[in-house]
Amino acid sequence: MGATLVIASLSWTNTGDVDIGYRHGEQWTGDREQGTGYAAEVEWGRHFRDLFRHDQWGVGVVEAPISAFLDAAFEPSVRWLTSLRRRGFYADPFGVVGDEGLEIFCEAWDARRGRGHLVKLGKDGEAEPLLGFPAEVHLSYPFLVEEEGELYCVPESCEAGEVCLYQRQGRQWVYAATLLPGFAGVDATLFRHLDRWWMACTCRSADPNAELFLFHAQRLRGPWMAHRQNPVKRDVRSSRPAGTPFMYESQLYRPAQDCSETYGGAVVINHILRLTPHEFIEREVARWTPPREWRLRRGWHTLSSVGNITLVDGKRVTFLPGEFRREAARKLRRVLGR
Repeated sequence: MGATLVIASLSWTNTGDVDIGYRHGEQWTGDREQGTGYAAEVEWGRHFRDLFRHDQWGVGVVEAPISAFLDAAFEPSVRWLTSLRRRGFYADPFGVVGDEGLEIFCEAWDARRGRGHLVKLGKDGEAEPLLGFPAEVHLSYPFLVEEEGELYCVPESCEAGEVCLYQRQGRQWVYAATLLPGFAGVDATLFRHLDRWWMACTCRSADPNAELFLFHAQRLRGPWMAHRQNPVKRDVRSSRPAGTPFMYESQLYRPAQDCSETYGGAVVINHILRLTPHEFIEREVARWTPPREWRLRRGWHTLSSVGNITLVDGKRVTFLPGEFRREAARKLRRVLGR
């Protein structure tokens, strides 16, 4: 049965979020909160959102250890580090305490290029590009690993079809090893447990929001072996990694994304009950959506531990001119068959 969709209104709230009103026949529906309702199920509504509704993320600090998020009564107050700009956004923060104090690394998304690169955030929120990483592919989620006094980074570079390790040498990052050749790992997250290294990630060629893969190795540089049960989990609510695994009271926990309603809609914390090369069992013990008082409260997909503080990100939905131009050009090419 055919349907007619008329887009009736487009407005911005005082937080910068986009409000959209739709009319279908004589019925009016809003689409502000979750993109639900009739309009979300028809093609023109999807095209309109692609063109005018864009996720914009920001990075912040919560002055509490990551274990505080195991307590449902905890009320996280965030200090946002990055300003909101129409050219893109910052997301996926990870940090380390070094000679210069707290250092925070994250993704910087360029809306005009449609690609992310990695930066170091200054105290004033200014971003300094990280040198040595490949510039021809999208980079995000700069997961940090420390071993024997050396700092390593495993960025998401799934467009390259592999998971690679980089080592910091002064102000430069140098390629160190390919951990998973031929595997387009998404949000690769490394941690030590018992007698070996573990890597949790999803895969670009599978369902990157729902299917969890595990790998293990005796040494950081590998060789890495796949878990016998891969994919070890299929659940859009709690599979995709969302930050640093952590120990609390001798128990292992793993942050993950809940993408069931929207990408990066919430963060859950899973308690890992069993982890061997042959077995994997975890259960959700906490779930966090952005508090209403947060400036960026439409999504949350990173929970990253740095000593006694926790790095987070949050998003709003707004209009980014660079995203509009890029998406409009992409749709036009598809119409023209180019």
